[in-house]
Amino acid sequence: MSEHYYPETPLPTNSLTVASLVTGIVSYVAIPFLGALAAVITGHMAKNEIKANPGKYSGEGLATTGLILGYIHLALIAVSIILFIIALTMIPSIAAWFMMLIDQVH
Repeated sequence: MSEHYYPETPLPTNSLTVASLVTGIVSYVAIPFLGALAAVITGHMAKNEIKANPGKYSGEGLATTGLILGYIHLALIAVSIILFIIALTMIPSIAAWFMMLIDQVH
């Protein structure tokens, strides 16, 4: 008897994984905060759905990539806000230093 190999049909990709990846990419181009937030939310939803239905969906790597993109972008936004606040608090001292330099020149 000859044995035939029939490849398994690939599992359908979970649509939330694609949404997570797309919004993660879009967050760097068009809608920074909302895109990153959507990437994180849809990424977690997709991973939970894939874990709840093993063998029904594929795309865990896409969800992970979307999550990483989303979390990195949220971290960049947080660092930017912190640096902006620090810069705002330094304006009076920089202005005073600049005025002192002008007074020394005259």
